[in-house]
Amino acid sequence: MEKTIDQTPSGREIPKDSSLEKLFLEELKELYGAEKHQLLVLPLLKKAASSQKLQNVLASHLDDTHEHIRRLETIFGQMGQAAEPRTSEAILGITREGETVIEGTEKGSATRDAGIIVATQLEHYEITGYGSLAQHARTLEYDEIEEILELTLYEEKEIDDLLTALAENYINTQAKQE
Repeated sequence: MEKTIDQTPSGREIPKDSSLEKLFLEELKELYGAEKHQLLVLPLLKKAASSQKLQNVLASHLDDTHEHIRRLETIFGQMGQAAEPRTSEAILGITREGETVIEGTEKGSATRDAGIIVATQLEHYEITGYGSLAQHARTLEYDEIEEILELTLYEEKEIDDLLTALAENYINTQAKQE
């Protein structure tokens, strides 16, 4: 007899070993790895930033990241799975790019801050990941999980909007004058 999960309000059973569920779990592990990686990267970016506004946004994002990790761990628990991070080459590449920006710009400069904002483009990776996972959860009829993912997706978009506004309205203008 095939193992099943009953996650739907209608009582519909979903095969535990369905291909989509396997993909969902693998992508969940990768996103969990990305969030865990942020715990290492954000403090370094914050320390390298000269703008107090940018430091504040990065500090706030670090707090959000702790919450995102907690939510992902909740999802793993709801699915009866251990929370296992998987780090992708994409995440490592984005991080290396951030290191290159910091090494290649002058300490205390707005140009470095502009580069740090570029280095936070891991947000776009996370936005894509959360959006895809929310859609998969919707298809699998994991309603509670979808809600958690949608909330985190909204917060990731919000931090991206904050960083973009900071760059457009403040940091890039200062960097242009250096």
